[in-house]
This record gives sequence, structure tokens and C-alpha cells, in this order.
Amino acid sequence: MRQIVPGLAFAIALAVAARLVYHATGDMVSPTLVAIAVGVAWRNLVGVGAWAEPGLEYAGRTLLRIGIALIGLRLTLMVLADVSMIAIPIVLSCVAAAIGSAVLLGRALGVDATMRRLLAAGTAICGCTAIIATAPLLRARKADIGIAMTCVVLFGSIAMMGYPWIAGALFGDDVRSAGMFFGASIHDTSQVIGAALIYADVHSAPDAVAIAGLTKFLRTLGLLLLVPIAAWLSARDAAAAGERPGGLRRKALPAFVIWFVLLVALRTAGDAYAGEAGALAGQWQQVLAAGQAASEWLLLVGMAAIGLGVTFAHLREAGWRPVALAFGAALLAGLTALAWLL
Repeated sequence: MRQIVPGLAFAIALAVAARLVYHATGDMVSPTLVAIAVGVAWRNLVGVGAWAEPGLEYAGRTLLRIGIALIGLRLTLMVLADVSMIAIPIVLSCVAAAIGSAVLLGRALGVDATMRRLLAAGTAICGCTAIIATAPLLRARKADIGIAMTCVVLFGSIAMMGYPWIAGALFGDDVRSAGMFFGASIHDTSQVIGAALIYADVHSAPDAVAIAGLTKFLRTLGLLLLVPIAAWLSARDAAAAGERPGGLRRKALPAFVIWFVLLVALRTAGDAYAGEAGALAGQWQQVLAAGQAASEWLLLVGMAAIGLGVTFAHLREAGWRPVALAFGAALLAGLTALAWLL
């Protein structure tokens, strides 16, 4: 706890400051955008000491995932099924576009096979998680993994801060289309939620966060196929010996995704049991309101930590080819999602 508290307090202070800016401007500026932008600027202009790293890691990982899981309380199983039927073909098209463009464009640019496969996995499925999951199969060097993750974080962060305004211009208050656009085209789950939060703040549309998260989870399920194949192939190589099944489950289906689905089921059961009137309905609505408030604060603190973790230093090592490849694959995934939704 002594290691975590300083960095966690730093992220909380930044989140509180962002919320104060939001209220001071008459709710005109997204607190999520403020927290991320200030965090990125602080990291790259001022710097963050080693004293803050454990706490920022905890906030940007554990607290953020708890906040994402609590988004499940905003959905019912009926909404989940309804959105999934529309989102699945969009997600599959975006995944295919990202993988295909990463392979073909990578060859045209002369990017080596390992790097283009890492970027294909990160852009198509779920960002850094997919890169880490596939790296053993590809026998990637640590330098390659770092460059690929930097590219994914960079362009995912650009999309996180830019796509909400594109969605607002193209979709207006169409919450479902905006949420699906974020979930189908942005890399990491944290970046998807960040974009949806910015859009939700501007358009007073909290449901966009739940729809974006659900669409992103459909992409994440691609790891259920990707990781076992990678583990099976690498197990044949003595240098990549034997990962336990539990480790595979954590990579292919993170606990926060399971909790998200369980909380969706809880919301469905609670709505059915409490009904629309009476004392139970009022108490149930208070529970849901408390869950939403907790989720909003956890997400804001997590987003502040994410901003404080974005660094551009590794891009000098990458050269322009991997950067161009990452940008091209990410852009095509976004255009594919727009082609479905417009």
C-alpha cells in the first residue's frame, strides 16, 4: 500500500481537478478529456517519477477495470442481445480490415513479419493485451513488443480524443451508432471507454459508454480463438514451455469481462424483481445510481492514470514505417465502422 498510495493519490487529485474544471466551465468541457490531456502533457513535459508508477499502474489497471465492470449495471440482457446482433457484423468487418491492412500495408512498407503481426493483433483485437498474448507465439523481441505497444497506445489515444468529435458531427445524438463506432474501431478497452465518456459528457448520453463497452467486449472475445492457438503452437517449442490453463483463461477472458456480464444479468433480474413502482423500485434505483456514480469516478481516476502513462519517447526507436503501418491499419478499421453505421 505504501508503494501504491502516492501515485494513486496523484491520479485522484488529477481526476478531482478535471471534475472541478468541468463544473467551473458550466459543464462545457469533458472531465475525461481534461484528465487525459493534462496527464499526457504532464508525463511528456514534466515527467513522472518512479514513486508514482505503482499507484498509476493500480489506478490505470485495477480501478479502471472495476469501473468498466460496473458499466454492466447500465444494461439488461435484452439490450445486450439487441446491440450484439447489430454489432457483430460490424466488429467482424473491422477486425478483418485491420488484420488485412496490417499484413498488406506492412509488406508494402517493408516492415518485418513479426512487427506487422504484432500490430495486426493489437489493432484488430484489443490493443496491448493482444500484443502481449501473441508475442510468445511470434517469438518477438522485447524491443519489438515495446514499439508495437507504443504505436497502439499512441494512435488509440489519438482516436480516444478525436473520435468523440467525429461521432458528434456524424451521428449527433444517435447514442447507439456512436457507441458502436467507438467499440469497433478503437484499440484498448480503456481507450474505447475514454472516447465514450467524452462523447457522453458532451451529449449527456451515459448509455453510449455501455454500448461502446459491449461492442468492444465482442472484439475482445477474438482472444478466445487467438490465445489458445498461440499457446498450442508455442508449447511445441521448448523455449516457450507450458503455460497453465488458468493463465490462458486470464488472457483470453479477463475477469472484468466476466463481471461485466454478471452485472448485466443482475441488472436484468433486479429490474424484473423490483418492478417499476413501490419501495423496492426506489431502493433498486438508488443501488443503480450508486453503482453508476462509483463507475464514473473509478473511470475518471483510471483515465487520469492512463494519460499519465502515455509517453512518446519510444517512437524515436521505431522509425516511420511501423508508425505509418499502425496509423493506416487503425484508420481503415475506423473507416470500415463508419461505412456500416452511416
